Amino acid sequence: MLAIGRCTWAITTSALVERLHAIAPTCRLIILDREATAAPDESWESILDRSDAVSRAVTPSDTAILVFTSGTTGSPKAVPLTHANLLANVRALAAARLAGPGDRAVLPLPLHHVYPLMVGLIVPLALGCAVILPAGISGPEIFTALRDGGATVLIGVPRLYTALLDAVRRGIALQSRPIASVSRLALALALRATRRGISWPGHWFLAPVRRRLAPRLRLLVSGGAAVPVEVEEALAALGWQMLTGYGLVETASMLTFNRPGRTRIGSAGQPVPGMKLRIAHADSDGVGEVEARGPSLFAGYAGDPEKTRDAFSPDGWFRTGDLGSIDSDGFVHIAARRTETIVLADGKKLFPEPFEAIYAASPLVREVALLGVDGALVALVVPDLTAARAGGAMRLAEALHDGLTATARTLPSYARLSGFAVMRESLPRTQLGKIRRHLLPGLYARALRHEAVSPPPPLSTEDRLLIESPPGAALWQWLQQKFPDRALALDTVMQLDLGIDSLSWVELTLALEHDLGITLHEKEIARIVTVRDLLREGTGTPAAAAGVAEPMHQWLAPLTAWHRCLRALSEPLIRLTMRTAFHLQVEGLAHLPAEGPILFCPNHVSYLDPFAIGIALPPAQLRRTFWGGWTGVAFSSRLRRLFSRAARVLPIDPDRAAASGLAIGRAVLDQGFNLVWFPEGARSPDGKLQRFLPGIGALVEDRPVPIVPVYIDGSFAAWPADRRFPRRAPITVRFGQPISPASIAPGAIDRDREERIATTVQAAVAALAQNDPSIQQILGT
Repeated sequence: MLAIGRCTWAITTSALVERLHAIAPTCRLIILDREATAAPDESWESILDRSDAVSRAVTPSDTAILVFTSGTTGSPKAVPLTHANLLANVRALAAARLAGPGDRAVLPLPLHHVYPLMVGLIVPLALGCAVILPAGISGPEIFTALRDGGATVLIGVPRLYTALLDAVRRGIALQSRPIASVSRLALALALRATRRGISWPGHWFLAPVRRRLAPRLRLLVSGGAAVPVEVEEALAALGWQMLTGYGLVETASMLTFNRPGRTRIGSAGQPVPGMKLRIAHADSDGVGEVEARGPSLFAGYAGDPEKTRDAFSPDGWFRTGDLGSIDSDGFVHIAARRTETIVLADGKKLFPEPFEAIYAASPLVREVALLGVDGALVALVVPDLTAARAGGAMRLAEALHDGLTATARTLPSYARLSGFAVMRESLPRTQLGKIRRHLLPGLYARALRHEAVSPPPPLSTEDRLLIESPPGAALWQWLQQKFPDRALALDTVMQLDLGIDSLSWVELTLALEHDLGITLHEKEIARIVTVRDLLREGTGTPAAAAGVAEPMHQWLAPLTAWHRCLRALSEPLIRLTMRTAFHLQVEGLAHLPAEGPILFCPNHVSYLDPFAIGIALPPAQLRRTFWGGWTGVAFSSRLRRLFSRAARVLPIDPDRAAASGLAIGRAVLDQGFNLVWFPEGARSPDGKLQRFLPGIGALVEDRPVPIVPVYIDGSFAAWPADRRFPRRAPITVRFGQPISPASIAPGAIDRDREERIATTVQAAVAALAQNDPSIQQILGT
């Protein structure tokens, strides 16, 4: 940058003098924190006394500043902007009268970007508006500046306004229940009014909410990227005036903006006075590359004539590189950067940002970026580990997959993911919050290999005390021996980085108790996401007996007379419903062993699945059968618990009590009863066969229990995951040939053997399917 700018002076501090001398030995320095001193280093005080310090007169065509692009798609480019470029933008924005001498603007953005420099500093000063610079860029520091500085204007970027809206919602949630309910109702009504062009309800009724955050704040200005429509609508509903715009370094910041009284939410506004826009090579929807010309437009990149030629059309219009459209009222709508558009294998073009916002709404997702790999749409996902701890961390990978798949079902087929990779570090962004997309392919490849993007940070004092305490040191050394091929760090995520799922926790906790005398109960395991969490939970934990928890024994006890009566009344009704409404057909009953115990392993696509299997089984087999049922459904109310007990459903919580679930499942088999166990762990969100979890291998271990594969055909069509109520559709239950676990993987039980058992059973279930492309893919046919 120093070389491209041909800099002769540099303003710096004493700490950087040596470095600047090394990279720019001919550059004269002005040192801000040094008293008057002799040349060649000048203090800021001594430079004022120099007779030659006064610059020559400048002309409008002289370069005023040299700004570098943000580098979201590659190396930054040097953009010289003249005094005329800057003045054109200042005059255009000043004419809109956004602020005046009585206003105070908070500017929390770095000034080496042209948007905060122009819109946040130069334009407010030109209007006589005071500028407040926060002590830092954290949320508390910005809100302190808003309150204590009496700010009326906030200059920000979309991520700041998303945080502002989150702060409002948290503030409402912390109120007493009646006041919080009233506030939520007022916000909902104000939002509805805002969408109809009525602003006064939010301005009047939500004034107390605004006063708590920033008493005088009235105007929110956003640039740098598009604000999500829902955020823009919500902030407008709260009574703030929000003005958004669009611009580039090459246009001296603002190219379009929403003016007071002429605002269209979701658009980038209309061109600033003097600037002209056109859409080049528009498609059938009117979307093409936005091109511009006018007085604030730069003349070309410094030292790069080739990129300058590429940046302009033959008739002199600047190619912004952004795809967009202009509606009939002259409002500009930006779709995406041309270079960021994802082109899929079938030629379909996808603009990533709108779909990223939808995928990011999944509860376990903190950040997500879409990219194309070999023509397929994939995602780089940063999980929300705090949400994982709150929800139970043992099935984090599966829960992420299920959440993304469920979200994808609401989207067009071309916007559904073919795969995703998880990274712990935040996505690479510019200081204005834009994703640096040219880095994503490399990060995606590294994430697939479970490689860390950056080295672990230095240990904090708290971490050092944890890892150096006698129990912590012993546990840390034990983990390093347990995972010798992994570079462990305190931030290593147990499931995502080490592959520790619910079954692995059973093995790991047994080994911990045997080797170190540390017992972790399931409520503690559910809180463990990282190695740091494991060390905190594991140090000083008293030993306790393992096995089936005492409350779980009640589910194995004989049914009471009341439960038998309820079962006798409900079973004929269920049988009638399944036979008439769903025309239940049964195939392969001859394959069932005459005697138990039997482990039934069906696919799982619908709430109808257990009813279909129950009616398909011969009465003698059904009376000896228990079921694994997810606590989130089968035991979510008193009535459901009552029917589950009558049906001999066992409470299984894969997120918080996987070990107890496996233990009670083994107890059922040990007592000679049958067990229906859904190896996928949850309903398939799309009807396709999901991965079978290795828990079925742990269930049988060295027991001579035959595994009967079961395929349920048609229940997804009858009641898929996204429907509230079922519909009439034929269902068929097919029982396959029993599988002997010993014939799959003889020898001692271990992780590899459990996986082989699960894979073999999955293939057997898939073989029972007919005319299902997803199943044939699993079979490799």
